[in-house]
Amino acid sequence: MSHPSRTDKQSEVIRLAAQWFREGRRVDLGQLAQASGIGRATLYRWFDGREHVVGEAIWLGIAQAIARVEAAEPVRDRAAFLRSFTRLAHEVRDYPPLAGFAADEPEFAMRVLQSGGSVVQERLIAWVEDWLADLAVPPSDGTHGVARADLAYAVVRLAESFLWSDMIIGTPPQPGKATAVVELLLDGATG
Repeated sequence: MSHPSRTDKQSEVIRLAAQWFREGRRVDLGQLAQASGIGRATLYRWFDGREHVVGEAIWLGIAQAIARVEAAEPVRDRAAFLRSFTRLAHEVRDYPPLAGFAADEPEFAMRVLQSGGSVVQERLIAWVEDWLADLAVPPSDGTHGVARADLAYAVVRLAESFLWSDMIIGTPPQPGKATAVVELLLDGATG
């Protein structure tokens, strides 16, 4: 996915950062600015620091994974969402550069992937919310007072807790459990 107001040069910077990330190279903003032919101050004007740049780089890979899993689903129904969600969870968790990043810089990785200002989390929530809209989950649940956006947030946060449990509580990742819990949430929202 591209950012609507991003310039070609900004996109080039993110693509280079994503390349470095895939190669297992630390994304250093000074080196990135130099390699991109821009000043460090310009880079900081464009992005809110290393967390933002690394998040954008990671998102490029996740967006590609989303495109792959959704291409396998010609119909956007509940079963397709759960299959897409499951495949995406496994792709994200099994992506070697991301696993290496999480192992090498666990605290920073948690911020990049899971913090409230994370571009990764924000865009995953939007992805889930789009699916929920297609599944006819109402924008607001009058009975329980839960908005579709809140449900999308809960789905992503639950997924994070199971996918990154090694970083959070020291237990092995469990993408399958994430899907099972998300299915229960969908049952409550659509049942």
